[in-house]
Amino acid sequence: MAILSVVLIGFSACGSLGIGKVKSLSDDHNYRVNSGFRVAFYNLENLFDTVDGPNDDAEFLPTSENRWNSERYQSKLKNMAKVIDSIAPDILGVVEVENAFVLEDLRKHCNSMRISKSGDLENDDRKPLGSDFEIVHRESPDARGIDVALIYNRKKFYLTGVYMTSVALADGYKTRDIMRVHLVEKGTGDSMAIFVNHWPSRRGGAASAASRMTAAAALSQTLQNNPTIPANFLIMGDFNDDPEDPSITEGLQAGDAFHSIVNLAFLARQADSTVGTIAWHTGWNMFDQIMISRPLYYANLHSHESAGSRSEKTQSHLHSYENKLWGSPQINVYKRPWMLQHDGNKYDGWPLRTFAGKKYMNGFSDHLPVYTDLVLVHRH
Repeated sequence: MAILSVVLIGFSACGSLGIGKVKSLSDDHNYRVNSGFRVAFYNLENLFDTVDGPNDDAEFLPTSENRWNSERYQSKLKNMAKVIDSIAPDILGVVEVENAFVLEDLRKHCNSMRISKSGDLENDDRKPLGSDFEIVHRESPDARGIDVALIYNRKKFYLTGVYMTSVALADGYKTRDIMRVHLVEKGTGDSMAIFVNHWPSRRGGAASAASRMTAAAALSQTLQNNPTIPANFLIMGDFNDDPEDPSITEGLQAGDAFHSIVNLAFLARQADSTVGTIAWHTGWNMFDQIMISRPLYYANLHSHESAGSRSEKTQSHLHSYENKLWGSPQINVYKRPWMLQHDGNKYDGWPLRTFAGKKYMNGFSDHLPVYTDLVLVHRH
């Protein structure tokens, strides 16, 4: 059976890494309705509500030094929604969310997640408020209560299971579970497992590497010991390590296309070592990554249009990396000028975050989101 292919999108220099035609995300979303889907991951950096909960949320309360009030919370939601709507994913993994309530609030702010229009304006106006997107959330053992979650388009997928893998650290510190969500594509009946990760931070310096190796081992054991995980699986998250670090390459054994887990972030960094999602004084780290199973990778190697058929005008807008990997599954770092600092100081060009220390910046996140476009392996 011929394997369906995917069009991966390229952008101009001010945009994200990508492959294919230069066109807007909204134009591409119309195409993906019938042929594929977009997966994105975003670390929302402390999406807390203003209510004092059972978790350690003292710094995100109206009485705190941060003065985290309703106005600032609503602004954070609008900022997050602006980014998400710009990407328009069908599946979105998120981390650093306090609870299910903030996810509900976020979904309400995302225009791309509202009930789709039928073209009948009279009936559309009478539709009840709601969403085409479903939230998958479980409470985390993390002391601060920051959780991982998934939001998916229920017009394209239905849920068959949610499973959590705990990560038991040697020092007893409570960290986030790894979420595994099983989805089935409605149009084809093909199944897929998605893992959402938020591995232990670099708290404690070099010694913290052992904690991320523990997380890698927990995920690896789940993959090896669970026969219900389909050939189509995807691993995404904030790993607090780069694609070339030992926790990824050795602990998880993820890397290039010769590995059973193909790390799209690893391939991106091979082509351009400056690619990243979070800025530091030493440069850009790529802690936010998307990895896919090898069968899923090879199912997405082809494109609907050959590289030779592209116009010279289109070619001139593409990065050399995009030309080199035309037709390959690709991770895209979504990076727009309005998401960055522009103050002329040493942080110029860094992600514009909500707080810089104790200074309120009214920004987005200290992480940039990543996404990819895929079709599933057909098993019929």
